[in-house]
Amino acid sequence: MVYRVYMLAVKAPGISLEEFKDHWDNKHLALLKEIAGDAYPTVHEHRYPEKFAGTDAYHFDGIGYLEFKSKNEFLRLASIAEMPENKARLDADEKTFLDKSKIQMYVVDDE
Repeated sequence: MVYRVYMLAVKAPGISLEEFKDHWDNKHLALLKEIAGDAYPTVHEHRYPEKFAGTDAYHFDGIGYLEFKSKNEFLRLASIAEMPENKARLDADEKTFLDKSKIQMYVVDDE
């Protein structure tokens, strides 16, 4: 079984798209790896959409993709991230580049 999590991320007001990408791809990813240790997902990627067709307005600036071996592995990372000292570090970092009020997360559980 593979457990996949998708996140539609919205950049914080006042930063450029390039600043958002750089922070998410480099600084935040490194912080999450440090905190997660061996609970880090087997796959963790970020993608940035380019307008192709349709509406002129995007509702998100990036797509995060995380893949785990199982739901339990995902829950293990979630419990590590929710430890007070880890949560404080992640929250402080996320406030610098994300608009957390607009983030959407989706879980896809595939067998």
